Amino acid sequence: MENESLSSRLLEDDSLVRNKSTFIPNTGRNKCLDDYIENLSNYPLTPIKVYHNLTKGEKSALQNLRNDKSIVIKQADKGGAIVIMDSDYYRIKVEEQLNDSTFYSEIPDNIDHLVKRRMNTVLNKYTTATTEKEYDYLKNFERKTSNFYGLPKIHKSKEIQSAINSQQNEYIKVQKPTDLKLRPIIAGPASPTHRLSNFLDIILKPLCKYVPSYIRDDIDFLSHLPKIAPVHARLVSFDVTSLYTNIPHDLGIEAIQYWVAKHRDAIPNRFTVDFILDSTKLILENNSFYFNGKNYLQHRGTAMGTKFAPTYATLVMGFLEQRLYQEVVLFQLLPGGKKVKMVERKSPKK
Repeated sequence: MENESLSSRLLEDDSLVRNKSTFIPNTGRNKCLDDYIENLSNYPLTPIKVYHNLTKGEKSALQNLRNDKSIVIKQADKGGAIVIMDSDYYRIKVEEQLNDSTFYSEIPDNIDHLVKRRMNTVLNKYTTATTEKEYDYLKNFERKTSNFYGLPKIHKSKEIQSAINSQQNEYIKVQKPTDLKLRPIIAGPASPTHRLSNFLDIILKPLCKYVPSYIRDDIDFLSHLPKIAPVHARLVSFDVTSLYTNIPHDLGIEAIQYWVAKHRDAIPNRFTVDFILDSTKLILENNSFYFNGKNYLQHRGTAMGTKFAPTYATLVMGFLEQRLYQEVVLFQLLPGGKKVKMVERKSPKK
């Protein structure tokens, strides 16, 4: 009966997230099991000797590099290269971005406690939206302020590319390139909104498959390519400059509302539109972080680093596509190479 009751509870529990269980079963319910656990606990273990694959000199050199405050070591944004930068140069490059008032503003104090209070307000407002385990997951965890860092975009620096071509070496040295840009990353694996962002990502991700241009991964991309391409075919790609940071909040909210309403059956009924939108606003409006002794707030776009950012950006781009495809311009190629423009008007899809 006890096993049946446990199975029944597990089947009825539709929690999408939960904290790790701390449950330890009581002893005395099964003597054989108790004896086995005791014997296993008392079994002598032979420690396995681990041999390092680095020499003492190499380990010492790595430790010295780690302790050297005059340099900053980062992985390149693309390609996997390791980039070593002068720490003052790196700080100046980061502050160039953070001083752009379009996206960031310095705030006098850490606001993590305020964000926690705002999140509690949202969760308490929509008590029927979350299960007991989801509520516990979203509220009870150890929080830590997000940190800001930048990944050097060496593939977009003309000075670095020129140095690569001229030096033809495994190690390239460039003295403080003026055109180097950084990809902004807000690392917040324990920020006040991190778990809510993860929760929202799980809720919204099923909507991505309804975006016609959505590509899940490399394999999915290959499946969209024709098996036989014409001789003169060209593969063309388009890139949105700083997509995550360039999405206005009102556009993002409108996009989320559009997709949720259009495919309401893809999301459990307990997650109301208001709950989803208020949770989205909370995450977007509280991207606070710390850099070089100062606190900042991102007030445009979403942070690259928050869990739901890729799903959010996908739904926004899909929403814009729906707008643009309301009027599709087609060209028909007539004999002799003459093009005739054909305009097909489509009503907005609800």
